[in-house]
Amino acid sequence: VGFSALLTTSLGFHDFQEQIPNGNNVPHPCKANYRWPGVGHENPLGGGDRNTFGLDFQKAGYKWTPALCKSDSDGDGKTNGEELGDPNCAWKFGTLPPRTVNISHPGVCDPYDSQLCKGKNTFLSCEMERFEACSVLNNSDVHTLELRFNQTKVPPSETNYYCMTFDLPSDQDYHIIANEPIIDKVNILHHMVMYGCENAEDAYMPVPQACGMSAQGKCGSMICGWTVGSSGDCFGDKVGFRFGKTSYKRVRLEIHYNNPFLVDNYIDSSGLRLYYRPAKTGVQDLAIFITGQLYLEIPPGQSTVEHVGLCPSECTRDVIAQPVKVISATNHMHYMGKTMKIEVFRSGTNIKELTNDQHYSYDSPVDHTHEPPFDLLPGDEIRTTCVYNSLSTDRYVYYGEGTSDEMCYGFLTYYPKDAVKRTMCVSHGSMSMCDIYSGTPVEGCDWVAFTNFTANAKIVNDVTKNCNLNGFC
Repeated sequence: VGFSALLTTSLGFHDFQEQIPNGNNVPHPCKANYRWPGVGHENPLGGGDRNTFGLDFQKAGYKWTPALCKSDSDGDGKTNGEELGDPNCAWKFGTLPPRTVNISHPGVCDPYDSQLCKGKNTFLSCEMERFEACSVLNNSDVHTLELRFNQTKVPPSETNYYCMTFDLPSDQDYHIIANEPIIDKVNILHHMVMYGCENAEDAYMPVPQACGMSAQGKCGSMICGWTVGSSGDCFGDKVGFRFGKTSYKRVRLEIHYNNPFLVDNYIDSSGLRLYYRPAKTGVQDLAIFITGQLYLEIPPGQSTVEHVGLCPSECTRDVIAQPVKVISATNHMHYMGKTMKIEVFRSGTNIKELTNDQHYSYDSPVDHTHEPPFDLLPGDEIRTTCVYNSLSTDRYVYYGEGTSDEMCYGFLTYYPKDAVKRTMCVSHGSMSMCDIYSGTPVEGCDWVAFTNFTANAKIVNDVTKNCNLNGFC
């Protein structure tokens, strides 16, 4: 029995997900934009007590059998097959499910608050994460500032990015020591990011307006933000993000709305609450360094697809002027994300894992803290490895801004801020960010000349005309 339990634990929920249709695509019954990756457990993340579906799955030998498919494990009147997109019980391991939309949880009675389900979902929690346990906020010199959008109508399209700028106190210097989300319409909020504006005069958006993903214009420094599953950030009393008289006087708040059902009457006023205090001698200035891969091509129906992004040693030698101290690191993919890690190599030797999420979940981001801070040196190589599971899609998936697209980013929070002259070091395929900045030919290809639109307009037009988004011409 002990060995069996150990084996079950070591397999992990990603292995079990692949044994059932849409195993990596089961939504949380009462938290919009959340998923339930540990399908057979009462804990959405897996582990601990099994729910009724998990018990039936165990009895079936952890296989998708006709009997399991036809059962109604949670007693809500729908078979497990109907809930998981296999109503005719025809799905086979390694194939695309007959249906990949309108999936529901086979182990949670639904509607969860109905009379039918009363007493069956005692383990279900619909509460959002709470921001707490940040002792530095008890200091008497801490101030708060709310940065909220005006009432903003969200268009009836799946992916919408809106931005607005805010002016910060500038009578002296301050440090942001914590932040938490102000969430209005939780069912369409995907993430929020706040950027510092290097030139406040050239970055002015007094009302929310449509914008693209990531900083544009003169607002290029990521400061803080929020994503599904996060309750906020607490940086403590020894570090903070500087703003004020000698630093950022204006910030740009970017909000990504995910509206997959194209609802046309959403009005939102979400934002961030900042906690800040006067800057003090000895408090270090924080910044965020971004790693990852921008060229992603994920074919459908695969249990494992790996992409690697490199920030090579010659690149860190160029952008990092002196050793920096990494206090935390966070992984970022979307819902196909399976595992992800960020490693540091020095002189060819792997010396540090800054992150290692063997069971990545977009809804439950892990902040990998490092105490004492890790010393990242000029000449170190940073390797970001993202692994995806595409068993629940019938199309190629690429890098993109939408929730149904994918990403591969690592965010390293470090100090001192001024030690790094460029805070993004990502790959685009085999090209490093330094190759991109310098225009260095890659494997004999003068890509700068190739991307000259005027000279290659006919090629671009022909490709655009004859190629679809599924990767086939």
